[in-house]
Amino acid sequence: MNAVLPLRLALAANAVFSLSSALLMLFRPALVGEWLGIHAPVVLQVVSIGLVVFAADLIHQATRQRVATWRALYASAADFSWVAGSIISAFFFLSLLSPTGIILVLAVAATVFAFGTWQLWAIGRAHGTGKNGEYRHCIIVETNAPVEKLWQVVSNLGNIKDYMPSLKRSVVLDGKAPGIGAVRACEDHAGKQWSEECTEFNPGHSFAVRFLSEAPDFPFPARTMRGGWEVTPSEAGSQVMVWWELMPKSRLLAPVILPLLAFQADRDFPKIIQRMAISAIGKSSEVQLQSSPKVIARLLPSFC
Repeated sequence: MNAVLPLRLALAANAVFSLSSALLMLFRPALVGEWLGIHAPVVLQVVSIGLVVFAADLIHQATRQRVATWRALYASAADFSWVAGSIISAFFFLSLLSPTGIILVLAVAATVFAFGTWQLWAIGRAHGTGKNGEYRHCIIVETNAPVEKLWQVVSNLGNIKDYMPSLKRSVVLDGKAPGIGAVRACEDHAGKQWSEECTEFNPGHSFAVRFLSEAPDFPFPARTMRGGWEVTPSEAGSQVMVWWELMPKSRLLAPVILPLLAFQADRDFPKIIQRMAISAIGKSSEVQLQSSPKVIARLLPSFC
């Protein structure tokens, strides 16, 4: 959780600055217009309303039990868009702004740029493992399926395509049984192909894989990549932890790659694990997902 603290602070500081600026433009537009050298109170108040919404979203992100780094990424994208807009405005409306106004616009842009950069650094810190330049994302999904039955589904490495709609094909090469040394080959509907070698296999509990990133056609921007699944008992029935650790081809890409991975994992894997839980209990996934599901699969706010 300490790794996420810098991101919470960055989001909160950005929210305070954005809200302060918004309130000033909302309630004292004439004063701000005087500083800028323009008279456009309605425009300033409209901009202030947008900033209030932005600040509210930042506060919500900063105070959530589980910080969504992909939301922090789009906050930084919004910050950099503000910077670009400020520079363009200062250039095209140079004759309309006072010298003080130009300095003010550029100073605010520099501050916003600092917040966007701070957030990107903090995103990398939140996902960093602290070893060998690797980054990690992990989710925990709770279901009401029995551990033993769910493990039978999760550990069947070649059948992952039955629960992951994005996959066109998944098969364990050479007909090997799931276990250390087994290689799972996958292909998605876009034609991307990759293989995963099982490096750890603890029957009834967990397995880990190494993505064969040395392959010339490896489709992900990572030098090395590992992942794993772990099934443990819970009060509801079972918990499934899924994790990924990777070293991006460029460390500068980590604050972008990891939030995008987090977005896809947080969105897709609860549904994937729900399908697995339904199969474990022995019911039709299509029927169950279309009706009121009795099989639960909820993403927990836990850090792992």
